[in-house]
Amino acid sequence: MTRPNHTVDGVPLYVRRWGARGGLPLLFLHSLGPASSAAFLGLAVGPLEDAGYDVAAPDLPGYGGSPPADPDAYAVPALAELMGRLADDLGWSRFVLVGHSWGGAIACHLAAAHPERVRALVLVDSGHLDYADTPGADLTASIEDLVAEGDERRLRLPDRAAVVEMLEVEPEDVLVDAFLEGMEPDSGGGLISRTPGAARGPALYHLARSRQSDTWPLIAAAEVPVLLLLATQPDGARLVNEQGLARFSAQHPSADVRWVEGATHSLVTDERERFGRAVVGWLSGPAHGVSGEA
Repeated sequence: MTRPNHTVDGVPLYVRRWGARGGLPLLFLHSLGPASSAAFLGLAVGPLEDAGYDVAAPDLPGYGGSPPADPDAYAVPALAELMGRLADDLGWSRFVLVGHSWGGAIACHLAAAHPERVRALVLVDSGHLDYADTPGADLTASIEDLVAEGDERRLRLPDRAAVVEMLEVEPEDVLVDAFLEGMEPDSGGGLISRTPGAARGPALYHLARSRQSDTWPLIAAAEVPVLLLLATQPDGARLVNEQGLARFSAQHPSADVRWVEGATHSLVTDERERFGRAVVGWLSGPAHGVSGEA
């Protein structure tokens, strides 16, 4: 994996790269989370590398190795345009687009605005609903409220052993190293999540107001192939997905919807290389004929 830095429209982005340069481009957009970054894709990317894909996965602003951006830059359509210009910077005119959670919302807006650039769209437990319509959604908090809350709730852990215990994995599990990409040393000798409230607050504020539903008919009309992978655990998450899926499927009946039994919203790290194989298999299927060869 290589990690070149890019500056796009004045926004610094830390971009993780896997696979063969010159292979079919694939852009992956990660989720929100207490220590989120594109590093988590490293647990699943092997099959994509083996299939010859050229994979780029930016740490979105304020996450992992990318510094925060201005609050307005977190509007989901603005992030979509930023990702399109990152693709320009990578020299990609067309690419496969994969988005998880927050990244799926961004991917929907990018695919709707520039469908001619998206060979295929993979939505990972996301993109099929508007977060304002989900249980517990709160549109009353201001950006300032969410910034303060984000700073207060930054994850703090004493050491790597505490990360292992929290994740409930073996000490040598690569998930621990991926998680630590989203942490940094604090002033007391422990660890604190890299993402400050100045990034998490605006991201949550704008995501809650983003209407993925506005993008569905545009994506369908452009005949962009879509794979939607849905979590099934816990039961409450499955119910929310079922409710969102009813609206999504009415607007985009040709989308390939697959329930991933036993998977939570952390679907990429739950499934790991099974996730990578599922994406490769779908992309190379007869309906799309997309392969890792450019």
